[in-house]
Amino acid sequence: MGLKVYTTQSVTALTGAEISLLEDAARACGRATLLVPSFAERDVCRRALADARVGTGVDVTTPEAWIEGLWELFGDGRRVVSPLERRMLVSALMEQRDAGQIAPLRDNPGTVRLISQIVEALLPEIAAPAVLGRREAEPDGESERVVFCLVRAYADMLAARGLVEASEAASILAGLVGDGAPACARFVAVRDVPRLPGHVMRLLRAVAGAGEVALLLNPDQRSLASELDASIETVGLDDGRPASRFQGDPEFLEVAGPHARGAAYASALADLVGDGRDVVVAAARPSEVFEEVSPRLAARGISSECTLAARFGQTAVGRQFAALSDVVARMKDAGEDPERAATWWPAPELADWLYSPLSGMDSNSARMFDKKIRSNRSLTPEAVLRTLQSYQSQTTTKRQRSDQSKPYAQVPAVCASVVSYLWQERPVSALKAMCAVAGALPSSAFGWRDGSVRAGVEVSMAAKAIETLTDVAHGLDVPQSAAVTVLDGLTVSARRRAESTDFAHTGYEGDVDMPCVRFMTLAEAALLPAGSVDAVFVADVDVDNFPLSHEEGALATLAAKFGAAPMELEPAARLRDLFDRALAAARSRAVLARVTHDRQAKDRYPAAMWTELTAAVRAAGRAVTVTSVGEGDIAADLDTAAGMGLKRRCVTCLPPQELGEDAIRHLVLYQRDPNDPSRLVPRQLSASQIEGYVTCPLCWFMSSRVRPQSLDAGFGNMEKGNFVHDVMYRLHAELTEEGVPRVTPENLEACLEKLRDVFDCVRAEHARNKTSSSAALVAHSALEHVQVDEILPQLEAVVRYEAGALAPFAPAYLEYSFNGLGVEYAGRPLGGRIDRVDVDAEGRAMVIDYKHRMDVNAFKLADPTVAKRDGAVPADDPDWLPEHTQSLIYAQALRHSELALDAHGALYFSTKGGAPAMRGAVSEEFVEVESGDGRVPGLRTGFPDAEHGGTMGFDELLERVEQTIARKLDALEAGDVSAAEKPGARCAFNHDLGFERRDA
Repeated sequence: MGLKVYTTQSVTALTGAEISLLEDAARACGRATLLVPSFAERDVCRRALADARVGTGVDVTTPEAWIEGLWELFGDGRRVVSPLERRMLVSALMEQRDAGQIAPLRDNPGTVRLISQIVEALLPEIAAPAVLGRREAEPDGESERVVFCLVRAYADMLAARGLVEASEAASILAGLVGDGAPACARFVAVRDVPRLPGHVMRLLRAVAGAGEVALLLNPDQRSLASELDASIETVGLDDGRPASRFQGDPEFLEVAGPHARGAAYASALADLVGDGRDVVVAAARPSEVFEEVSPRLAARGISSECTLAARFGQTAVGRQFAALSDVVARMKDAGEDPERAATWWPAPELADWLYSPLSGMDSNSARMFDKKIRSNRSLTPEAVLRTLQSYQSQTTTKRQRSDQSKPYAQVPAVCASVVSYLWQERPVSALKAMCAVAGALPSSAFGWRDGSVRAGVEVSMAAKAIETLTDVAHGLDVPQSAAVTVLDGLTVSARRRAESTDFAHTGYEGDVDMPCVRFMTLAEAALLPAGSVDAVFVADVDVDNFPLSHEEGALATLAAKFGAAPMELEPAARLRDLFDRALAAARSRAVLARVTHDRQAKDRYPAAMWTELTAAVRAAGRAVTVTSVGEGDIAADLDTAAGMGLKRRCVTCLPPQELGEDAIRHLVLYQRDPNDPSRLVPRQLSASQIEGYVTCPLCWFMSSRVRPQSLDAGFGNMEKGNFVHDVMYRLHAELTEEGVPRVTPENLEACLEKLRDVFDCVRAEHARNKTSSSAALVAHSALEHVQVDEILPQLEAVVRYEAGALAPFAPAYLEYSFNGLGVEYAGRPLGGRIDRVDVDAEGRAMVIDYKHRMDVNAFKLADPTVAKRDGAVPADDPDWLPEHTQSLIYAQALRHSELALDAHGALYFSTKGGAPAMRGAVSEEFVEVESGDGRVPGLRTGFPDAEHGGTMGFDELLERVEQTIARKLDALEAGDVSAAEKPGARCAFNHDLGFERRDA
C-alpha cells in the first residue's frame, strides 16, 4: 500500500510485467486505473491490455479525464470547466475591469493567458484555501494583490455558472478519498506522464493513503523519482529484461541552408524508401516539413500522408478574421479625423482580404482596390467602406450575368459584408459569410495538391468558431466581444495525403505495397511499437525545434510559494525518452537531419539529442556517419523533381547596362502609335526627363522606363513641392483676375492676405485629394499637420522676395504646357510644362521653375568661358553641360513655340526655408548691380560675364546646351543607358536596383 516506484524496461507497449501488475491490482481491488499522457497512448495501452485479455478490469485514461470522471461520480453537481471556457471567462472578467482596477497589469492576451494558467493550477490555494485546510493567502506586492482579486472573482463566476476548476475538484476529491477510497480509486498507476500538476499529486497522495499508487518509470524517466521522498519504495518490475532500443547507429544529415532543405530531405527519404516500404518522418512541426517535402516525394513516385492540426490563427479564416477585426477597430477609433488616419491607412489588411479566396473576390479587383486606397491619403473610413461595397456589387453583378456552370458563378462576394459585420460588432455574421464562401469555392482555390482538404479545414474552423461564439458564449453568459479573443484556442484536424505522380495519372488501385511516407510528431512516433517500421527520419533536430526549456515566470513563482509546484521530468530526460522510443521503432535505419544555417546565414545549433547520439557512437569506438549537403545545385534545390528531365544550359547575360538591338527602339525614344500599333513614333520627352538622362543615363532608364514607384501616396518633399506649386499658381491666377499684375512693395500686404486665403483653400482641396499635381499633401497626424502649417511663413517670405525682384516683369503664363504643341527641342518632340513665365512690356521673358528646397546655390550657373582657378575653361569641353538644364531647355523652347517669346533668363526659385532666392542664368542686364534695383536679388553674374572675361551670351548658352543635348539624345537612341562616370545623388538609390552582371 502507498506510493511505489516501479522501474521498468518498457519503451512504448506495455510489458508483460506491467500487464501482470495491473491485472493483479484489478483482481485485488476490483478495479485498476492506468494514467497516461495522451489519448493516443491510451489507445495503445488499451489494445495491449485487450490482447492480454485484461482490458475489462483496467481503466486507461489521462489525469484530466480521471479527475473529471471521479468528480462526476462523487462531486457536488458542478461541472469541470473546459480550457476554452476558462479562457472565455477570464477574458470576460478582464473586459469588465477598467485599467485602474487591474494596474499594474494590463488587459492584453498575455495577461489573459497568465491568469488562465494561474486559476487552472492554483485556484484552491488562492480562492478556496478552506478546501486545503489553510488560511487565506496574503499577497506579496500590488501585482499579487490584483492577481488574487482576479482569481477570487473568477471563482465567483464559476460558482454562479455551476462550474468548478479541476484543481479544486481534485482537492475536494482528495478529502473524500481519504475518508474511504472507492474501488475505482484504490489502485492508480502512472505511466509516461512527464508532468504531474500539484493538484494531481495531491489527489494521488490521497489515493496512496487509502490504496496504492504505482509510478512506472522506464530507464529514461527514472530521474523523476528524485523529486519524491527518499523513503518511497522502489521496485524493479522487469529488470532482467533488456530495454528495446534501436539496433544500430543512427545516421546524420546536415543541410547547409534552407534552400536545399526540401531537396535534401526528399533525396534522403527516397533512399530510405528504397531500403524498405514503410518510412516515418518525425518532426516538431510535421505539417511544415510535409508541405515542403511531399511534392518532391510525389515527383519520385512516393506517396506521403500527414495529419494537419491547425489552430484558428493558422487557418485562412482565423488570419483574416483577426486582421480584419484589428483594422476595423483602428478605423473606428480614428473615425473621420484626418490627423488619426496614420493609425490605419493604407489598410493593407483590406487588400490582403480581397486577395483571400474567402472574400469571394478576384485578384484583379484586389489589385485595383489596393492601388486606389494607397494612392489617396484623403480617404476616410466611410469612403473605404463605400469602395468595398462598390467592388462587391460589381463582382456580384458580373457573376449573376455569367454562365452559371462556371466554377465561381455560385461563389458569393462578401468583401464588404464581412467588414461591415465586424464594424457593427457582429462577428458571428462575419464568420457565417466566410463559411458560405469557403463551402462554395472550388477546391482549387485552396491549392491544387490538397485543396479539398484545406477547404474542409476552413469550413470546419468557421463552423467551430460560430458554435463557440453562439452556444458556448451564450451558455456562459459571456459577451461576444470577450469570446472572440479566445478563438485562437480552437483546433481542427484533417488527414492530408500527397499521391505520387503515377497515382495522379493512373489512379490509385489499392496496391498496399506502394511506398508511403508518414509524417508525425516525435511524440506520435514514440508510440510506434519497437521495430514496427523500416526506417525513421527525424527532421529539423535543432535547438529551436527541440529546446531544453524550463517553465519560469509568475505561475512557477506562485506555485513554489504555495508548495504546489508540479512534479515533472526534466526536459533533457523527456527528449531522451522520446528520441529513444521513436528510434526504437525502426527496424533497419534511423536518420537525424538538421539545417545548419538560416536564411541570414546565421548558425542553427543542433539539439541536445544530436550531440548525445553522436557522442554515444564515438564512445563506442565507431565512426559517425554524417552526410553534408550544400546549396550549390540551384536547379535541383528549386525544382520539385530535383532537375530530373530538365536540360541545363549556361546563359551568358549581356554586359551590364547594355540593351539588346530589338529592345532599343521600344525602350528608349520611340513608342507604339496609339492609332496604329504597327508603327513606332517618337516618344515625347519633358525637360526633366532630358535633364535626368544627361545627368545619368542609367538613372533616367530606371526612373522613366523601368519606373519603380512607391506603393503608397507619400508625405514628403515631392508632395510639399506640389502643394507649393498649387498655392503659387492659385495666388498669381487670382491676383491677375483681380487686376493685380504682380506683387509690388505697395500692394505687398494685400497680396500676403490673399496668399493666406489661397493657402487655406488649397490646403482644403489637398485634404480632399483634389489637385492638378501628381500627388496631394494630406496630413495624417498632428506632426504632419504642423509641417503643413510651417509652409505658410515660408511662402510669405517668397511673396516678399517677389515684391523686389524683376520689377519690369509680371507673371504672364502659369503652368504653361508644351504637350501637344508640336514643339521640338534637340530634334525631338518636347512635352512637360513650365511653372511660370514672366514677361515685361518689351516681350522679354523670364522662365521661372519653383524648387521646394533650401540649397538654392546648387542652381547657380557661371559663364563657362570664364577660366577656373586651375586655369581650365569649362567651355573647351565639347560635352560641357550645366548640372541643371530644365529651365534652359524651356527657355529655348519658348522661342520655338507659338508664343515666340524672347527669353532672357532661366531661373530656379527656391521656396523652402526662410530665405527664398532666384538663381540660374540671365542676360547680363538683369544682374543685380545694387541692392533693391529691381533685378534678380543676390544674382551677381550673368551672360556674358564680361567682368571676369566671359564671352558667352545668353542666346549662345541656349544654343550650346541644345546642341550638346542633341548629341546626348543620339546616344540614347543608340541604346546607351550606362551609368554616369561621376555618380550623383540619385545614383545611390537607382543603381542598387540591379545591373550587376550575373551568369546563370
